[in-house]
Amino acid sequence: MTLRNAVNLGMVAAIVTTASFGVVHASRNSPAADASAASLSMPPDAAAGTPVQLRTADGLTLGAHLYGGSDTGVILAHQYNGDQTGWTDFAMILAAHGYSALTFDFRGFPESGLIVHVPSSPVDLKAAYDFMRPRVKHLFIAGASMGADASLALASQNPVTGLILISAPVEFGGLNVYDADAKVKAPMLFVESTDDPFVAGNSAILYEHATAERSLKIYPGHEHGTEMLRGAHGVELRNLMLRFIADHSR
Repeated sequence: MTLRNAVNLGMVAAIVTTASFGVVHASRNSPAADASAASLSMPPDAAAGTPVQLRTADGLTLGAHLYGGSDTGVILAHQYNGDQTGWTDFAMILAAHGYSALTFDFRGFPESGLIVHVPSSPVDLKAAYDFMRPRVKHLFIAGASMGADASLALASQNPVTGLILISAPVEFGGLNVYDADAKVKAPMLFVESTDDPFVAGNSAILYEHATAERSLKIYPGHEHGTEMLRGAHGVELRNLMLRFIADHSR
């Protein structure tokens, strides 16, 4: 699928500065972070995880996969031009680091029916949230693009330990998260690439508007969403995400 109805609010300054919160801008020549997140060995069947089914409040069944097991869990919400498999590699990394991870398909994606409806993405994410919440003590959500917007919408009304928001649009497909962004109380990590063709500059807008503890990381490049995990700064990004989860689950 192609990303439709995406808004591009234009480029903002590549480096956002503030005294109160951590904003980092990756240099094109900066050394990669520790590669431990990328070098873990996995059993050959690890990508399948444990298949589970989620039930939404409006009666749909969503396909999902559960990885690992611990009292710290991470829900991984995919982007519109992808599906849950975009998060599979990172779900295995999380499991190898001792976390629980859940991937799932939003409605209309391969394991979850035929009709896509972006405004219902927070409803779908709530089904994943309700599945994980009783199983863990600390619950994070990592969302890419559409999944990031669903994460902001959900976290504006439900407690979470932290949010990782990759390539988050201010508005996409009828879901606008500008107001929700300011209501989130959990720590947030915004991530974006400088030349993202769909949402360049949107993360900085949401970062500036947010009121909770937050940080913003901007990498050079044009990757969108989980494409960044497989790009030139993928190892650095994976380790940044792991540090964020470790720091906020103590």
